[in-house]
Amino acid sequence: MLGLPEEFTPEFIARLDQLRIKTRREFAGLGKGTHLSPRRGSSLEFSDFRHYSEGDDFRYIDWGLYGRTDKLYIKLFKEEEDLLTYIFIDASASMGYPERDRKFGVAVATALALAYIALASGDRVMIRVLAGRGHPPPPAFVVGRHRIVDLARSLTAIAPGGEVDLAPALAREMVAIRRAGKVFLISDFLMMPNSATRGLGLFTAANMDVTAVQILGGAELDGQGLAGDVEVVDAESGERVRVSIGQRERDQYRDTLLRLAREIKTFCFRNGLHYTLHTTDRGFHDFFVRAATDLGLVH
Repeated sequence: MLGLPEEFTPEFIARLDQLRIKTRREFAGLGKGTHLSPRRGSSLEFSDFRHYSEGDDFRYIDWGLYGRTDKLYIKLFKEEEDLLTYIFIDASASMGYPERDRKFGVAVATALALAYIALASGDRVMIRVLAGRGHPPPPAFVVGRHRIVDLARSLTAIAPGGEVDLAPALAREMVAIRRAGKVFLISDFLMMPNSATRGLGLFTAANMDVTAVQILGGAELDGQGLAGDVEVVDAESGERVRVSIGQRERDQYRDTLLRLAREIKTFCFRNGLHYTLHTTDRGFHDFFVRAATDLGLVH
């Protein structure tokens, strides 16, 4: 549909239209929207009082408080603004292996689904691609649900490739980010845990509201193709190691992947971040809708 991934069926888009992004803190936006901002405004959400000053609008005087204190106070309300939504996608070589798992394709579908929800809600979206081959979207915000087509065209033209050291890569990206907002980081997180946690920690230090989306392949978890005497090649560094693999080694391999996932999940929960894990042997539609709360979404 309009160049969107196959996951974007009419039924799925209808489900996305029922969701919106919820944040754990208030952020200043760049225009009018539906999210409460720390700035003062004219919404129905009461914020505070202040003493009346000459020229203030009489409509905001709290006459009940005047009757009790014999002093004039103005009621203050929170502003409602758009939400700045940043979506980072890991396009390093490991996201392309094993090919049958379509990890990067699922990552793109996830990113576009999140972008669609934000755009349909009147929010601004910036998508950044870490590593990969191709021309990523420009480092600028887009507005309006029709822009999902442009984002899809850019992302589907990218192929996984290269290495990414997550913390330094995200530190470079942070230089271009002028305002705090909602962050989604989509990756397989197949790296040393401290690299992942240092990268995620950059966002929390910048007062961002973060959701980590980990994507692992079903065949990858099962160790399919790993049997007997094999040569294992690091998809990003190209390092080669010859090993003998039996059932015990495959079990250890799976346990190691799941342990690494648990470490990232534990870090996220301890630091107030959202986290969800998707394995590509599960249905994408069911995953996305059922994991709405874990993704930081609300109906």
